[in-house]
Amino acid sequence: MKTTADVDARDRAQFILGAISLVIWFVVAFTLGVWWYVDEDTAQPILMAGGIAFAVCAVPWLAYPALVRKFSREPK
Repeated sequence: MKTTADVDARDRAQFILGAISLVIWFVVAFTLGVWWYVDEDTAQPILMAGGIAFAVCAVPWLAYPALVRKFSREPK
């Protein structure tokens, strides 16, 4: 049975990882867009930049189980 502490630990880990992923996605997609100089005639590089950024921003989620364990053990 899930306790309130477990649910709070999961919520906290999701909030932190979501914020980190959002920042990483924006930075990578914007940097690739500027670097490749995407204009209105090139749709493919925009999609490719977003896809690459999505793959990169998913990497921090590998730490999700460790973060949940850390947050559920923290004394309040």
